[in-house]
Formats: sequence, C-alpha cells, structure tokens
Amino acid sequence: MVFEPKYTKVASSTRNRLGTTQTNIEFKLPIEENIVSVYSVSGNSAITSTDYVGNSINYNGLLDVQVCYDGGAVFATDYNVEFKDKYIAEEDVSGELVVTSNVVDVTATIVNGGLRINAIVEVYFDVITTTEFNVLTGVGEDAYVSTKNIEYSRFVGKSCEKFDVEETVELKNANKILMVTPTVCVRSVEPKDNYALVSGTLNVAICYLKGDAIQDMTTESRAIDFSWEVAFEDLNDNSFIQSAISIVFNEIRVSTTIADGLASVDMYVPVTYCGYVFEKNDLEVIDDLYVESNYMSITSDSINTITGLPSICFGDNISGVASIMETAPFIDEILGVSTNNIVLAGAKVDDGKMIVEGVVNSTVAYYTKETESITTVQVEMPFFVEEKVSVVNASIVTMCLVDVVAKSRRGKEIEVAGELRVFADVYDNETDVVITEVQLGEEKPQEDCSLYIYIVKPGETLWDVAKEMNVSQDLILQQNPDVELPIQTGDRLVIYKPKIMEF
Repeated sequence: MVFEPKYTKVASSTRNRLGTTQTNIEFKLPIEENIVSVYSVSGNSAITSTDYVGNSINYNGLLDVQVCYDGGAVFATDYNVEFKDKYIAEEDVSGELVVTSNVVDVTATIVNGGLRINAIVEVYFDVITTTEFNVLTGVGEDAYVSTKNIEYSRFVGKSCEKFDVEETVELKNANKILMVTPTVCVRSVEPKDNYALVSGTLNVAICYLKGDAIQDMTTESRAIDFSWEVAFEDLNDNSFIQSAISIVFNEIRVSTTIADGLASVDMYVPVTYCGYVFEKNDLEVIDDLYVESNYMSITSDSINTITGLPSICFGDNISGVASIMETAPFIDEILGVSTNNIVLAGAKVDDGKMIVEGVVNSTVAYYTKETESITTVQVEMPFFVEEKVSVVNASIVTMCLVDVVAKSRRGKEIEVAGELRVFADVYDNETDVVITEVQLGEEKPQEDCSLYIYIVKPGETLWDVAKEMNVSQDLILQQNPDVELPIQTGDRLVIYKPKIMEF
C-alpha cells in the first residue's frame, strides 16, 4: 500500500494578558512662589522602554504632571519625571510584549519649598506568542480521510513611528497662558497597501487668564484632528492591526505670542504610534483517517490562534455632580474644568457587548464674589458605556473625554458633562485540534464474519460508522441505497465485507 504522510508547517499566534501592576511615584516639585492653595493637579503617563529575562519584566516610563496653584496670583507648572519598576510574571515571558499605562490617581500636597506629588500609575502587560506546528495535510492514496478547514493568524511584526501634531490656536482676550494639556485619541486605523492610515484627535485644554485678577482664569478646549501614514511592509488584504498610541510628553513644545489681547499659541506635540500586524490564513487539514489493513497511531495537538476584527470606536455622554456645603458662599462664576485622570474599573465582553466602566476625576475652579477668591471642587463622573461586538476579547487603546463643560446649579452644585470616547481592538483567542503525527501500526486481523447489521448509535455520522466497520463510506451507501442522509439514531445499515481469500 502507499501511505505517505505529508505535513504543512503552520505558525499561529495568540495575544494574552500577563497581568497588571501599580507603580507608586512620589517626588517633590520645587516651587519658588509661596503656595497658598492648589487649584488642580492632573497626570498622564507613557511607557518608554521594556526588557525581560525569564519572568522578570523591567519597564521605564514617563509621568507628566500639571499643577495650577495660588502663589499670591494664579500660577501653573508642567513637570516631567521618569520612573522605572519591575513586574514578576507567573511564568517565563516569551514573545512580543505590549505594555501600556494609565494614571489612576494623582495628588499634590503643599510642603516647605514646593509641592509633594503622589501618583499611582497602573501598568498593563500583554504578550503576543507564536507557536509552530506540523499539521497533517496528506497521506497518499490508500487511506480514508476526513478533512476540515482551519483558520489561524500569524504575528508578522510591528511598526512604530513618531510623528508631530502641529497647530496654532488663537485666543481672544487672553492675557497670560497658564498651561496646555494635551490628550490623544485614536478614531480609526485603516490598512492600505504597505501602510496604515492612522486617524485620531488631539484634545487640548488651554488654561489662561483673561486679565490680571484671579477671577479672570478660564479654560478652553480645542479638538485637533490628524491623520498619518504609518509604513508597514507586510500589509495585505488578510491583515489586521492592533494599536498602541501615546504622547511624548517631555518633547512637547509650546510658544505663545500675545498682542492686543490676542494670544497665538503654537503647539508641537510628538505622538508615538505602534501597530502590531497579524496575517489571517486558512488551510485544509486532515482531521481523521483510517486504513483497512492496519491500525494507526495518531498524535493530535491544540492549535491556539488570535482572530481579529476591525477595531471599534464608540462612546457616550457622561456627567457628574458635586455639592458644596450649605454654609459656603454661593458659586458666582465657573472659571474652568480640568480632567485629572480616567480610572478604568473594568473592560469586558459579555453577551455580545463590550462593556467599559470606571470613573473620570475632574477639578472645577469657581469664583466667589463674597470672598473674592477661587475655590476648587472635585467632581466624579462615573461611566458605563457599551457597544455590540461579535468577539469575546477586547483591548482598550485610548480613552479620552471631549467637549467638557461645567455649570452651576442654584449656586450650590456643580455639574460636569462630556463625551467619553473609547477606541478598542477586538479579537478572539480560538482553539482547534489538529493531527501533528500519524504512523501505521500492526496489521488488522481478517474477520470470519462478513455480513453485519449495524444500528446507528446517538451522535454517529456516516464517517463514524465507516471507520468503526473499517470500510468506505461509498461502500455503505452502495449497499444501502434507501438510506437518507444524514443518518439518524436507530437506522439499520446492512454492511457486507467481502473476505480476502488467501492462497
């Protein structure tokens, strides 16, 4: 007989969450002015480099902190600090690491000669792993085979590119620019021919003074849309991309020209984008086989793979309310609102929906005529947003709050509202069983009986019956011309196997 197994090498990739950790960052921010009070403090973070040995991951990052305070007048400062830490995974790391971060809490405390900053940065670790298999795809002419089609994705590589978002914003009645706070959101990533068109929005909050008095402080937000072509050598029609994006905070440059009450703010914001490219493949493989003459030794293995769909961008309007004490002076004018940080409590896919929940912490500054002073209040905006998806896994790339407004209610309450936007990669990790090795075993003995009445058992297919009886499916159909397919439990099949005569 001719029995020649043929194998095809398959490289299949998966993406899994290794874990999360928190890094506590504490430092003193030197301030020359005599600080009376802190109006607001916000923080952003980015991971700048990683390396790993065994199960130990070392990572470096950058924390950007912006503080607005009363130092006899309204002042603001922007400060960058580098941090590093270590994460110990449960098992050795092997593959491509994807590490992202988010500031979940930041506070500023007045100390002698400056401010004590405390920040908590949450760091997320994903890993892309690739495993190679030799999959059975052929066996020659003398075997009965059952085939199936498998789909798998292979990690091709990543492309990282830094590009600059430049914009000039003009502000009327501006006397002094205090601080510029940028955040970045992805809107879409479109694979093209050897490049991807990355589109996003740079949301910039500009805090400035309209005059010389403390009540002249205000905040204005601008949304700057951008698109950038990121080169990828291995993109094709079967590719999908997973993304990561961050601002290079220590390279931001802002220059301001003020003349006749008109401020021209020139902004240069470097943005780093990384795209992780997967290629989708399909292959017809043998998932079961037998021969009439010999027993067989079959080895199977589970092949795990990631299946990706186009990324999604969704969101919803969120809001929050905070009250001041009944004995406190009335709120006369809202001066500005800043987003301190977005805390992600959970992101999951459940019952065909991607659910993202957490809270946005914001600070609102308001002016009171009675005391001629600025007061700040913390407003929490809890969120629960969802979007229909047809997968079981998702990885959030960016979250940002846009179109933020604050207003006073009856002079005793402050409401903050805005639109929360979420951009996420969606995917499944699927498992399929494939044959990775097959060998002929001992010869099967010749049977004395050659006529059988076979009663179909629950769940059996025609293939199952043919394999158990060691005949072809065509033979069963020829000998049972009245049988209806698919066969049913309890069907009676007549099977006659001609005995091979030995001389």
